Amino acid sequence: MGIAILTQLFLILLAGFFVWGLLPPDWKQTVKAAPWKPVAVIVVVLVIFLAVTKEFLERREHRRAHARVAKVFRETTDPALQKRAALWLIDHDRRYPERLADAGLQLFDVLIRILKSDLEKLDRARAANALGVLGDPRAIEHLLQATQDEYPYVRAEAAFGLGRLKALQAEKRLRELALDDWDAGVRGRAKEALDWLGHPLES
Repeated sequence: MGIAILTQLFLILLAGFFVWGLLPPDWKQTVKAAPWKPVAVIVVVLVIFLAVTKEFLERREHRRAHARVAKVFRETTDPALQKRAALWLIDHDRRYPERLADAGLQLFDVLIRILKSDLEKLDRARAANALGVLGDPRAIEHLLQATQDEYPYVRAEAAFGLGRLKALQAEKRLRELALDDWDAGVRGRAKEALDWLGHPLES
């Protein structure tokens, strides 16, 4: 939020310089005589107030949306709806893993199902990434299998997940990916994973 406030103040300052350059000389003299210090204080306070209010409202709406989606996920028996809800929860709450507990224990099982059998390759990749975020070590064996997926994005996100889980037993496979995979994205993710393990590729 602090960066957003500074950005807004910077944009206001740039706009002020732009407008100043357009003013005729006699207007500039009038503007110089104005009480700008209190005006500047009021503008800064207003920008901060608006930013804090916006952040509060966005977080409140997100919590409400999370509660609705988590409820749907827990109660539905439709696999397609479970899948959409599970991926939404991970995509929107990856920075707050503790919130994912609201979805219940079956979130892990649904993500494993997506990773192992979903026909949509992008969703398999999202599930691999999500399992790393979820932090359940039971995912390690499934992610190791996913590093053999034909789709490079799935392999890359499986490597990411293994790194997040600090899966030392996956180090050999991650080194193979980092050195030998034909896809640069996979090699990059595998190198990141090795860094997570504390065993960077150079060692």
